[in-house]
Amino acid sequence: MGEWSKKIGEYGENLVERFLSVIGWNDPVKGITIPCYMQNGEHKNDKEESVKTHGIDFMYSYMNPLFDGQLNNIIISSKYTMDKYPNSPTKKFKWYITDLINTIQCYNCSEKKAEFVSQYNCSSHNDVGVLFWLSGSKDSADDLISNISSARIDVICNNTVYIVDNRHVAFILELIKYIKAQNKYSYSFYYPSTGLNVNPASRQNTGDIMPVEFLNSSLIPFKLENKSNSNETILFIGTLEKFEKDTFIRLMGLAKDLSTNLAGQVIIGFPDYNNLSHDEIVRTSKLGFQDANYTKTVKVVNFLNPIDTL
Repeated sequence: MGEWSKKIGEYGENLVERFLSVIGWNDPVKGITIPCYMQNGEHKNDKEESVKTHGIDFMYSYMNPLFDGQLNNIIISSKYTMDKYPNSPTKKFKWYITDLINTIQCYNCSEKKAEFVSQYNCSSHNDVGVLFWLSGSKDSADDLISNISSARIDVICNNTVYIVDNRHVAFILELIKYIKAQNKYSYSFYYPSTGLNVNPASRQNTGDIMPVEFLNSSLIPFKLENKSNSNETILFIGTLEKFEKDTFIRLMGLAKDLSTNLAGQVIIGFPDYNNLSHDEIVRTSKLGFQDANYTKTVKVVNFLNPIDTL
């Protein structure tokens, strides 16, 4: 039983590592062990025994394009099961997240962090936790996050922690699969202005690294660029939300703000858009939008089933 659990865990880590490469988090450091710095035995394992060390499945660092001068240290915990997500996942989730928070606390005090930070020219650094909890069961409900959204965590956490489930991994992979199918275009992640990334010397609008803030977001912006003509660019926004008139109008407005001086065309991708059912809604929504020159550039697609867009 223990050997089978180990194999499942290794498969999950391989799966997560492949996913990280898709979002530009290439060559993460794997299998780090750091000391536990809690002298009173406060950090415990799932058997309530005090621990002496913490294990980090993956560690990835990058300069945050959404925050000037900030280094993001991403501490990643990978949890994978061949079983479906539990009907009541709160208890297991609370242990997973507590263990990750404890690890981040001790990482902050570690020589390993000092070693990583010394390699970057940064004015601040930010330790961020990411918990991948993935299920390999075809019968599993994909949306774990909704089921754990009300869970109360007993441990104090001063760091941001992102939870990534099957639904969000599938969303990101499907978006990139759709974009890659547009063979004439190269793509990059689009970095919007946040008010905290205003330094012209370091400001990047796009890049190959997906910011951690996008990991469990319901929408992700990309820049597409014609491989034969770099002047032909597209702002592509993919959303996890289903097509609704109000959602489309909101995203059309968001895309207008984001696309200033960036794109000649805007594409908004939904997972369920259908021309036959939704084209009239798109047309009437555009009529109600004040900038007709802009709305002419907006196209809606189905990134899961492109044939529904024809």
